[in-house]
Amino acid sequence: MSGEPLADGAPRRGGSLRGAGPLRRGDALADLGFTEVPTTQDGGADTMRPGALRGAARGRNLDGLAHTLFLRLSPVIAAVVLATQVVIAWVNYGDQIRIEGGRAQMMADMTARALARPGWTGDHASQLQALALDPAFRFALLRDAAGGVVGRLGEEPRGRNFERIQVSAEIEPGAAAQPAGSLTLVLSAEGLRANAEKQFVMVLGASLALILAFALSLRLAVGRHVLAPLRRLLAAMGEVEHKQWITVDLAGRRRPSREIADISAAFNRMVEGLKSGDEARHLLAELERTHARLAEANGLVMESLGYARRIQQAVLPGPAALRGAGLEVAVLWEPLHVVGGDYYWIEEIDGLGIVVVADCTGHGVPGAFLTLIVATALDRILHDQRLRRPDEILAALDGVVRARLRQELRQETSAPDGSDDGLDCGICVIDRPSGVVHFAGAGLALTVLADGETSRIKGRRHGLGYRRTGREEPLAAVEIPLCGSPTFFLMTDGVSDQMGGASRRLLGYRGVAEILGKHRDLPLAGQVAALEAALAVHRGPEPRRDDMALVAFRPTLG
Repeated sequence: MSGEPLADGAPRRGGSLRGAGPLRRGDALADLGFTEVPTTQDGGADTMRPGALRGAARGRNLDGLAHTLFLRLSPVIAAVVLATQVVIAWVNYGDQIRIEGGRAQMMADMTARALARPGWTGDHASQLQALALDPAFRFALLRDAAGGVVGRLGEEPRGRNFERIQVSAEIEPGAAAQPAGSLTLVLSAEGLRANAEKQFVMVLGASLALILAFALSLRLAVGRHVLAPLRRLLAAMGEVEHKQWITVDLAGRRRPSREIADISAAFNRMVEGLKSGDEARHLLAELERTHARLAEANGLVMESLGYARRIQQAVLPGPAALRGAGLEVAVLWEPLHVVGGDYYWIEEIDGLGIVVVADCTGHGVPGAFLTLIVATALDRILHDQRLRRPDEILAALDGVVRARLRQELRQETSAPDGSDDGLDCGICVIDRPSGVVHFAGAGLALTVLADGETSRIKGRRHGLGYRRTGREEPLAAVEIPLCGSPTFFLMTDGVSDQMGGASRRLLGYRGVAEILGKHRDLPLAGQVAALEAALAVHRGPEPRRDDMALVAFRPTLG
């Protein structure tokens, strides 16, 4: 059974089940940066000591903010601009190389066609001389069909390959459809390289200019919208220390940023509060006492929820409950909060394996209360009424839930506060001696993985309980043969309703089926663990939306 943190990931103070507790006054001041402002039991009387409000700001250079921003951001901007310009220059250089190569190939092909005539081996000087007229020409070589050198012009290139462009063309076939010869042409690429170097130098210059422009803009923007408002705020603090109740002007030409405006507005409210003197201190003391009471109440609630979780886990059966039935079982149960509204039942009765998964209305404490009703009802239905068909169990569970929630009475009397709660439920009865699984669902479906294929068997569309609409479908059971050692997954919609991915879409049934199919060769516990890990990867930073419950089972060999 998978574990679940007792809270939603928020940091706790003290490390107990009491949770983080209410925010203390010292925490709020620390968040605003006034770590040196004294906080005493007298309700804040020492706040008005000279220098108290400016304690955190004393010794700090506000201009260092612009310097820090420049040091943090300029390397990133420089790297992005430089990388962009280098990529552009490299693409342009590659395009020029391809264009020059295409031109060289065209020259070689045209010269080869001009040479394709009888006696060309002795009369080729004019064609080679025509190639030499090109400014980029470096070397040309003519060979006959046997590979012998017929003619050459220019010096054979030496050195690095990227400084030249070399192409070849065949002279039209001669006797027996064999090439009459070949022409090799070499053009210089030094001009292209020089042009690329010039572009690289221009890139460096442009990057330097952009960085300087960015630094100047950053300096002006931070000075106008951050540093100047902060200086006004510090000056106002100095006046307030001498009980000159002035506030910070949030308008004017140099309007502060939103965050500084929020701080300034809070400062103005504080000044207004300090004007009332003793009343403000009394209010602060009362606020601290209220926080203490809230902390105590919060601790009691968290302790109660922690104990409720232990009770709910005690009601849940363990995976070993079906080992005697010749089944391998794996379970995933993760409530959204400390307790949840997803519930499962696993038991072997009269040689039959009973697997029940229920998704009750809501989550947290309300859903957990409904799971206790379902657990009590299932115990009566299976052991007192001795029902074994899944559709009959669902029908009996529907009646118990309606009776416990008094939905029929409220619906008949049209009470405005009538309950419209219920649950989605799926039940599998495994008859291993007969080699079949009987399934019936109300709002939940059964996923079957067999022979490498994943299929889904849907139940009735409507859940159990809830107010009757007159459109409910009848409950029906489906028989599934156990041949081929199939694997069955009975899960709530909290498993498939996982928001995440690049497009922030729901994973859905198909996504879950794809994950299960990808890990079908693992042991059953490994499949469930792999599914849980894949769900966490799909969600990424997105929070979970609902409780999750899944029971996987398959017949064991032998």
